[in-house]
Amino acid sequence: MKTNNNETFQKILDIGMQLVQERGYNGFSYADIAEAVGIRKASIHYYFPTKQELVQAVLLRYRKHFIEKLDEIDKSSSDAKEKLKGFFKVYRDTLEDNGKICLCSMMAAELNSFPKEIRNELTLFFRANEEWVEHVLKQGMNSGSRITRSTDEVKQAKIIVAFVQGAQLLARSTGEIDYFDSLTKDFYDEFKVD
Repeated sequence: MKTNNNETFQKILDIGMQLVQERGYNGFSYADIAEAVGIRKASIHYYFPTKQELVQAVLLRYRKHFIEKLDEIDKSSSDAKEKLKGFFKVYRDTLEDNGKICLCSMMAAELNSFPKEIRNELTLFFRANEEWVEHVLKQGMNSGSRITRSTDEVKQAKIIVAFVQGAQLLARSTGEIDYFDSLTKDFYDEFKVD
C-alpha cells in the first residue's frame, strides 16, 4: 500500500468504509469503488494492491478517528457518567448516518472469513473501546462516584461495549433510532451513582 494524503487516496478510503458499513467486506469490489470515485480499478490497485490492504487501511483510519472522538469526550468532562453518555452518542451518531453501524461491528460478523491482519485490527478496535470504558469507570470510582453495577471495571467495560454494539445493531434492524435511544437511556439510568 502506498500511503498518500491526496484526494483520490482519501476518496478510496471513504468509499471503501461506506461500502463495508453498508454491505460488509464480501459485498463490494474494486469495481464498485472505481465507479463511485470515478476512476479506473487500476488506480485503486496503485494505492491498495489487494482488498485486504484497503480494508486494513480503512480499519486503521477508523480506529484512529474513533479514539480521537473518545479522547475528546474524555477531555470534555470530568464526570464519568457524562463520559459514558458521550460514548453512547458516538455510536448513535453512526446510526444517524443513513442507519449505518460501527464499521468494526459490521465486520465482526464476518470475522472468521478474514485474514489474520484484519482480525487483529478488529481486535485492537474493540480492546481500545473496552480500555477506554474501563478507564472511565475507574475515574468514577476514584472520584467517589460508583457508576458501575459491580466493582469489576474490566468485566463491566466489556459488558458496556457489547451492549452498545448490540443496541446499535438492533436499532438498525428496526430502522428506528429511537429504539437505540430507549435502550441506552434505560441502561444509563440503571447505573448507580453513590
